[in-house]
Amino acid sequence: MAEGPPVASSEGRSALNLPPILRFAITGVANSVVGFSVLVLALRLGLSDIAANLTGFAAGLTVGFIANRKWTFGVEGRVNAGEIARYLAGFALAWSLNFGVVMIGIRAGHAGSPLIHLAGIVTYSVAFYFISRSFVFATSPETTTPQSLLGEMIVVPFAALLFVAMRHLPLTHDVIWQLWIARQMLGGAELYSQINEINPPLWFWMAMPVHRIAAALALPAPTILVWFILLIALASALLVGRIGCFDGPRERAFAMVMTLLVGLFTSIYDFGQREQILLIGAIPYALLIAARIRGERPSLVLAGAIGLLAAPGFALKHYFVLAPLGLEVLLIWNLRRGWRPLRPETLILTALGSAYAAAVLTLTPAFLTVMVPMVQAAYFGFETPVWMWFDEPIQAFWALELALIAAIGLPRLMRERPEMQVFALSALAFFAAYLLQRKGWQYHAVPVSGMMLMLLSSLGWAQGQRIADLAAKPLVCVVIALYLSFSFLERPYDNEREPYVGRFVDMIPRGSGVLIMASNPMWGWPAVEHRHRIWASRFGALWMLPAFGRARADHAETPALLALEKSVRRDNYADMVCAAPGLILVENHEPNFITRPIDFDTMQFFGQDKPFTDYLSANYRLINNDVYLRAYLRTTPAPAIRPADCRRVVPPFGTE
Repeated sequence: MAEGPPVASSEGRSALNLPPILRFAITGVANSVVGFSVLVLALRLGLSDIAANLTGFAAGLTVGFIANRKWTFGVEGRVNAGEIARYLAGFALAWSLNFGVVMIGIRAGHAGSPLIHLAGIVTYSVAFYFISRSFVFATSPETTTPQSLLGEMIVVPFAALLFVAMRHLPLTHDVIWQLWIARQMLGGAELYSQINEINPPLWFWMAMPVHRIAAALALPAPTILVWFILLIALASALLVGRIGCFDGPRERAFAMVMTLLVGLFTSIYDFGQREQILLIGAIPYALLIAARIRGERPSLVLAGAIGLLAAPGFALKHYFVLAPLGLEVLLIWNLRRGWRPLRPETLILTALGSAYAAAVLTLTPAFLTVMVPMVQAAYFGFETPVWMWFDEPIQAFWALELALIAAIGLPRLMRERPEMQVFALSALAFFAAYLLQRKGWQYHAVPVSGMMLMLLSSLGWAQGQRIADLAAKPLVCVVIALYLSFSFLERPYDNEREPYVGRFVDMIPRGSGVLIMASNPMWGWPAVEHRHRIWASRFGALWMLPAFGRARADHAETPALLALEKSVRRDNYADMVCAAPGLILVENHEPNFITRPIDFDTMQFFGQDKPFTDYLSANYRLINNDVYLRAYLRTTPAPAIRPADCRRVVPPFGTE
């Protein structure tokens, strides 16, 4: 006969007539003394801070379980596997908090001090008491919440492990450029007037607190950004567990795990891109709309939290607003006269969207007056032929997924399952955004792929669906597994140009300036930042060069384009004189022209201005001229005094 859950003994609860919190404190003090003694001994034996910290906790873990189970909370009966699993999950969560305290102490300059570990132990003890009381040793833990906490037991420890495993994850050139801009803005630079950037400001404003936190903890900003993405992905999974309607705890856990996996790993190569942030927030938002279609009335706090998580993603590009608008139309269609526009999530989206628009108008007016006309004049150079929008493996997965959707009769299931409706509509909205951007770049496809994966996975957890229903469709399981496997096989970001460029960058001292005159940002990013050199240009890349080349080839130069050519040459020369860079790299061949070969010589374009050629010949010598780049090394000392109108460039961390 199977045993029931452990029960609390009334005799155990009254042991020594002490309340549980005091018994837990006594047990905790004893365990802390034992653990701290082992920790100090481990430090003296030469173990690292982290290894010693883990050893100290491991020493008291088993003793703490037995003492708290029997004496503190008075649980009777045999120990079962569920109890052990809850204990280990609770320990993992509490220890991750302790780990964070220890890491902060180490970064604050207290490595090797027992005091930082003592602070971690206190944090761990307080957190673990409440976890033990309400979850691990509760009389009937399966009834402590409306849904079983199996999902939390999986995603929280998994996210804690990812915090450690992914802290050095490479980020794309776009994300490194985002962090560079945020650093310059913190140093007083004005976006759009002193930094040439075509994207709206929100993404860069979001990176500014990342730098402040990184500086406070003495950690690299990319690490803090990775942790931020992990946190919002975890929040997304936890919110899905609250807003979804599930037939059982396993289905709920499966939905939460899929949310975390899809949010983080739809494209590990493009980790940190705006589309990933969009996808992470859009998943619980879509399920909130599904709940309203079912006639549910989620709490104000839950709906507000989902709105707050989704709002930044929807605002990162104007194309992204298609998703919430489409979902609202779907809600109107289903509720008809029962539809209400004033809801927590719509009020939050409207309020934050209005505040963002006002901030753009008041804080960065140059975005509208300078950058928008510039984009209208020259950004067509980056548009690619339609056939190139569908020439990557990711589009093959789309076709396979669509074939599966038709083969298994998913459209019929959608009529009765709002979860499937909202995911399908979101995928369509993001596909429209993918087409409107006219690039075919793979990170633009991330939200489309993510929503399609959520749609397929919902066969195993949507209302009325069980995991067994998904398991009965092995082809669907195989496609989901193949897509996620492909993301990992694609590997994290790796710029194949960096070793080539790096050999030139390494010729100049750390902290020297580098000026790269190229239309593709991958020539300079992230190689210059990784090597702690100073980016000398206001341009992340000369994105307008392809437009100049195409317009010349077609004899279609407009007055706006000709004026832009002059301003680009003028600004590039000003940056060169101000920074006096130790190295100048000029592209000879640009892959952006491959789809339509154009006779465009970058050096000849800038050499039209005599001050540029005179300054280059007087201060630099040519050290390389191959099919890819020309490299010029500075031969004269940088002037001690810069021109008065030069902007200040904040160097990479560790360069000062």
